[in-house]
Amino acid sequence: MDRHRAIVRVLWVVLFLNWAVAAAKLVIGYGIDSLGMIADGFHSLLDGSSNVIGLVGMVAASRPPDADHHYGHHKYEAVSALGIALLLGVTAIEVVQAGIGRLTSDLHPKPSLAGLAVMAVTMAVNAFVTRYEYRRGVALQSQILVADSAHTRSDILVSLSVLAGLGAVWLGLYWVDVAVAFLIAAFILYVAYGLFCRVSQVLTDAASLDPAAIAAVAREEPEVISTSTIRTRGAAPSLFIDLDIQLDPDLSLADAHRIAHGVRDRCMRAFGATDVVVHVEPAPPSAGASRMAR
Repeated sequence: MDRHRAIVRVLWVVLFLNWAVAAAKLVIGYGIDSLGMIADGFHSLLDGSSNVIGLVGMVAASRPPDADHHYGHHKYEAVSALGIALLLGVTAIEVVQAGIGRLTSDLHPKPSLAGLAVMAVTMAVNAFVTRYEYRRGVALQSQILVADSAHTRSDILVSLSVLAGLGAVWLGLYWVDVAVAFLIAAFILYVAYGLFCRVSQVLTDAASLDPAAIAAVAREEPEVISTSTIRTRGAAPSLFIDLDIQLDPDLSLADAHRIAHGVRDRCMRAFGATDVVVHVEPAPPSAGASRMAR
């Protein structure tokens, strides 16, 4: 619960900063008719909307396991991140449509020192948000915060391209503004695709860890002869590991239970797993003999 509350606090801070940045970009962008700046403003607005989705997802994800969700509700965090990816895709399409419309119109952006100043300030804000959100995301092991920090990092590059477009307006190169809008749309789609791929790995229970690494940790328990059927899913701090271990068939049930718990504890410490299920099997005589020979 402490982790979820900390993530929610970070999301509130980032939400406020994103919407403040978006408001500044949109007000000045519409004032000077800069399509690139307007597109970047909507990009920042969607950043804030994604924070709202993240907040809703974190509230759902913080609920403890119940009779219908034995493994908890942690996947709501990933579902929220998927919603962010879809919103980004919609935004990119709208920016492209606006760019195509601008190419067929006589409307051109106006040179403005205010526009340059706003973009410079918002870049500084984005740099702060990126560093703050990433550090907290790593510390809290949050998919939403780390993904959103990478998104905000791309915002800095997008803002640089908008600055270039605004500079080109002073030279009468109005087409650069539309080109910048298209570049921003491509950037948004790239970020959305990367986020979708990462989240889909969690939602489809893709393997999270190298089985060889888990086997090596399990065999650190002296009595473990071999391992098999190693499976993983999720991501820290909601990582689950299942594995089979083979032991001397002459061991007592109490000893086998003790060894299984030892393997479980080692894996939980090594990989930060939420739970590790260890199934004990009797090792074939040949495996035991080979172990003794070594």
